Amino acid sequence: SPVVLPGNKELEPLKYSKVATSLPRQKVEDCIQGTTSLLSHCLAKGENVALVLKDLGLLLIEGTKVWMKFYHSFLERLSGKENLEKVVFKVPGLLDTMVSPMVPVASLTFSGRVIIFP
Repeated sequence: SPVVLPGNKELEPLKYSKVATSLPRQKVEDCIQGTTSLLSHCLAKGENVALVLKDLGLLLIEGTKVWMKFYHSFLERLSGKENLEKVVFKVPGLLDTMVSPMVPVASLTFSGRVIIFP
């Protein structure tokens, strides 16, 4: 059953069986719980964290700042190459949200230090 958060927002439990398509459900559950536990521990210690989301981009957490950097290829798949090229010049700051998978993650942070979660 969903957990009710402040502001009447509901938090649904993760349905591991939907995530575990080709792997055993228990293995997927252990992996997700281990990653979230380690992520929680790092954040509690004030560590800077980058969560790499395959083929999507990076979720960066540094101090109280959280931001997302998307891979160009992901945005291109979402909108189409021609549409993305048109939008990049019309939407201020859109280029700032894009990153290449080849860029060193630490260079995207203010401190230059980050724990990377693959």
